[in-house]
Amino acid sequence: MRQAVQVLVDEPAIDREFTYLLPPELASGRVPVTVGTVVRVVLNRRRLRGWVTGLEPPVPSGRELVPISGVVGVGPPPHIVELASWAAWRWAGTRAHFLRIASADRVVAGLPSDVSGGREGAQAPVSADAPDWVAAAFASGRKAPAVVRLGPCADEWPLVAAAVRRGPSLVLVPTVAWAARLAGRLRQAGVSTALAPRDWAGATSAQAVVGTRTAAWAPCGPMDTVIVLDEHDGAYQSEAAPTWNARDIAVERARRDGAQCLLVGPMPSPDALVGARRPGTTDAPVLITAPRPTERGAWPRVQIADRRQDDPTAGGWCGEALAALLRTDSTVVCVLNRTGRARLAYCASCGELACSEQTGRALRLEKEQFVDPGSGEKRPAVCESCGATRFRRARVGVKGVAEEMERLARRPVIQIVGESAAATDAALGSTADSTHRHRRAASPQLADGPALYIGTEAVLHRVPSADAVAFLDFDQELTAPRYRAAEEAFALLVRAARLVGPRTGGGRIVVQTRLPAHPALLAAVEADPGDWIRAEIERRSQMHQPPAAAWALVSGAAARTYIDLLSAGDRAGALDIAGPAEGTWRIRSDDRDVLLHALAAAERPSGRLRVAVDPLRA
Repeated sequence: MRQAVQVLVDEPAIDREFTYLLPPELASGRVPVTVGTVVRVVLNRRRLRGWVTGLEPPVPSGRELVPISGVVGVGPPPHIVELASWAAWRWAGTRAHFLRIASADRVVAGLPSDVSGGREGAQAPVSADAPDWVAAAFASGRKAPAVVRLGPCADEWPLVAAAVRRGPSLVLVPTVAWAARLAGRLRQAGVSTALAPRDWAGATSAQAVVGTRTAAWAPCGPMDTVIVLDEHDGAYQSEAAPTWNARDIAVERARRDGAQCLLVGPMPSPDALVGARRPGTTDAPVLITAPRPTERGAWPRVQIADRRQDDPTAGGWCGEALAALLRTDSTVVCVLNRTGRARLAYCASCGELACSEQTGRALRLEKEQFVDPGSGEKRPAVCESCGATRFRRARVGVKGVAEEMERLARRPVIQIVGESAAATDAALGSTADSTHRHRRAASPQLADGPALYIGTEAVLHRVPSADAVAFLDFDQELTAPRYRAAEEAFALLVRAARLVGPRTGGGRIVVQTRLPAHPALLAAVEADPGDWIRAEIERRSQMHQPPAAAWALVSGAAARTYIDLLSAGDRAGALDIAGPAEGTWRIRSDDRDVLLHALAAAERPSGRLRVAVDPLRA
């Protein structure tokens, strides 16, 4: 009897299945053929890789099937193949794209004999002692994910240890070095651990699977606990389309496995607090915090340097507080996220930053008027605080500041920008692991003793520790023309906090700003982002921004044709389509399912097309 299988070829432009004949000699080969198995097929005279997506599909009578050319190796398990179909719908992508991520980067001929995921083995020999907030995080009967808020310098180990004691666990972290160190710590504690994606086959039988973004597709399961550490980190989301987010993949995996899902970090993102609720329920994620003294102690001291109090005629990049810090004999990291000229303007009389009343974004000074780069709003260049008409521009970049800083501090200044940060966290050591955040790694570009560094935010990833971090122009982050600007700015403060350590060790962050009352800054000063996050969620809801609404940005040569197809569809009336702006259309809907179903139903025209669903930088 002939056996047929369905195969999805590894060609994203096709994204459809074909029926092939499975020869008896391959069916009984060394690699069992099941859903997810990687095979070789011939399609239009081309030999392509593919994945088996169905066994014994119906075969039309009289149809001669082409046999499979060969069985390559073990592929993603059936539940991951199903997850890839969901992800393709969720981010308007193709199944082949996600199955590539979910497949091993080398041929896997077989799996370990024990594929129980550790369920039948002994419990991990880690300490059972845990703080009360850890027990609260694992409260039984909870349907929605739990959001756990910890200070940036807190140790997440009690949470991870409690998870592996409960059963098989998947732990996601934002950096490779953090993943390697956490995996090593688990192994030292006697836990069977796989580091994804390197230990792809071992993930099927390990008690704990640890990795970065791609570990969300590890072939483990079913899980008892899924943990995402620093869930706010932008490293979890792909910048290339499809713009999938590993946090959302983890939440969906936990839902399908019936597992406990914990989203952990010092700054619960609006997406975690609102968008991570379980489909089909009205349960919002539960927020769990450590005791207030514990959380506050895990933050360094944050000092706001109000540039409005400095002499407006002095201008420049350095206020009095920063000048005093630079003259100390300590390691200071200065962050300035520009290498050229910025377009921010401040009043030459009172020092107030020019911002839009409607959006809060910084305005550009163009001749005698202000222009909002996002909305195009224009108004006369008049200070709303004092009525003055003279303004100054902030122009100096990293290179120019470094030259002036050397003269001011009277010591060498090391410049680090994105191009010079060739060494990754894996080589230098991530500052994200609470147990290693003060260890200095050797590098020819880093000084052995106290030093003065300046650079873009890349410097926060290159320097392993510091006595103080100074943000020279934080307004550039707070007023960036992106809806997530404040969230991204707060994430920089979190990264800086891990460089300087907790306040008990003298850690300090200096923030130069003309917006000292900004809620994100006040949240950092108080070491309590709760009120600010709630206000941020309300603001986004009023402005129909994610996660209250779903967005998709469409661009490329075929974008106009695709937009015309969407406009003519059955759901066109439910979609808010705006554009084009610089060749990009924005599609918005208050109902995410409506938007996603419309994107899935619209035919993809030929030509270059990029569809980015809920992108980070929009």
